[in-house]
Amino acid sequence: MKHEIELQQHSIVAVGNLNPAIFQPAWFASEGLISHREAQAAVEAGGMISAQDTLFQVDWLQVRVVPDRFVVATQNEAYYRHLHDLVAATFSKLIHTPVFSLGINYSCHYPLDDALWRDISEDLAPTDPWSNLLHAPRMRSLTMQGARPSGPKGYVQITVEPSLRVENGMYVDINNHYDLTEEAHGCRAMLRVLDSKWNGTFQEYKTVIDRIYQDV
Repeated sequence: MKHEIELQQHSIVAVGNLNPAIFQPAWFASEGLISHREAQAAVEAGGMISAQDTLFQVDWLQVRVVPDRFVVATQNEAYYRHLHDLVAATFSKLIHTPVFSLGINYSCHYPLDDALWRDISEDLAPTDPWSNLLHAPRMRSLTMQGARPSGPKGYVQITVEPSLRVENGMYVDINNHYDLTEEAHGCRAMLRVLDSKWNGTFQEYKTVIDRIYQDV
């Protein structure tokens, strides 16, 4: 079965000690990470730049930085690799920034008819155990988390629930979390993990989606 995605987002999250005021459009442009045209457009579109919170957007990229969290995201599949390259270049220039954990995340919304959603939710979370407790029980949200058996410490967390953005849709969120606290003197460990795990995450996402649809 072909799974038609209506909305999707790929994001990278770095948790550490950050100075939000650094991460403004002009800085990204001066370092060659976005164009000066994109930086100017981001400023004209508004946003926020302060010591506590920086928020801006260009055509393909959303950036949000607070003192303990750096988040970049794109909803355009053509720019997934650009997202990796921007984060790698950003922290290579700020190599002494302490980063304690890394998230390589993906979320998507699939349009479904009601019957297919019932089949998927029943497969993932059977309602029989609830039939004596609830009338017409149905899954509203399911979150599963598994440890990573090898490589960097961390976990994979998967959430499946009805979409709030697509009518009769399904929302799937996949969070690949890497714990880097043992090497958080700077961001070299984060850059190593980002580079080594980036390509493999796409196969993981496909495996998850295929499993969700497996028996329906």
